[in-house]
Amino acid sequence: MVSLAVLGLALGAYFLRETGGEGWMPPCMFRKATGFLCPGCGMTRASTAFLNGRIGEAFYYNPVGMILLPLGMVALGIELWGWVRGRSCSVRMGRWGAMFLAVVVIGWWVGRNVF
Repeated sequence: MVSLAVLGLALGAYFLRETGGEGWMPPCMFRKATGFLCPGCGMTRASTAFLNGRIGEAFYYNPVGMILLPLGMVALGIELWGWVRGRSCSVRMGRWGAMFLAVVVIGWWVGRNVF
């Protein structure tokens, strides 16, 4: 198991070194099939830029994703904390929160393809 993790890290370091950190990224299959951007297009590049300290570049690739991803990670952390403690400690969005999130994501999806 450890050797598999070491192999994964070595391959990741190789690809980042060889391509400057962006040439290895897979294409978006939705964009390839339709020609339109999906709501997540650019998130791999945005995440890579963010982890390398290029915050402005990360927001250029996918600004909505760079706002929603940290919020999702915080919610996941709260869920995991509750699981570790053995008590319910979950984030409840409710119906209106889910509808708001859906409107934001769908609005972003349509807006980035229209404008």
